[in-house]
Amino acid sequence: MTKILVLVTIAGAALAAAAAAAAPTLTLAASARSVDYGKPVVLSGALSTQKTNQSISLESTECGSTKAVKTATVKTAAAGAYTTASTPIAGTSYQVTYKNATSPVVAVTVRPLLQLIRVARGSYTAKVTVGRSLKGKAVLFQRYAKLRKRWVQVKRLILATETVGPATKPVVVDSVSFRAKVPAKTRVRMLITAAQAGPCYLGASSTVLRA
Repeated sequence: MTKILVLVTIAGAALAAAAAAAAPTLTLAASARSVDYGKPVVLSGALSTQKTNQSISLESTECGSTKAVKTATVKTAAAGAYTTASTPIAGTSYQVTYKNATSPVVAVTVRPLLQLIRVARGSYTAKVTVGRSLKGKAVLFQRYAKLRKRWVQVKRLILATETVGPATKPVVVDSVSFRAKVPAKTRVRMLITAAQAGPCYLGASSTVLRA
């Protein structure tokens, strides 16, 4: 019996040593899989060794690029957990690294900010705020048809004007001004489809206004 206990103890110690020597692994999760342009996403996970004060590097690859860029370094806390935030300017894939360990890739998509401004009766301006220009892409001016209970197209417009923000802030505002006749008090909005906003942005709609 004593020999069996000794063997069990030795085997347990060997397994513990093997586990300790095993290569560390990382987990990664995002607080949201899609965000509005300009909004941050919280990225969190844990290091399998559960050690504190370890440096975890966050890398991001933006839509249209194959190059991963180091965007942050964060220290692990209790149980090897870490948390950091990032504000993607377009669809972005994230990954964290620790020594030779890498986490699975987490993709976060971005919705452009679409705004409809009523300048005067029958006169409007549509604005799209993004990190990369969508000039030349189409947006749809829609009204809500009560009887049909759905949105119907009134006009298809091309974003023609581009305003670029300062170099320190990657922001572009594309816009178009137009006139449209719809009955007073009709609910109206702007829409950009995924086909027009893509591949780096999702489709989006503006806040609803009254004509």
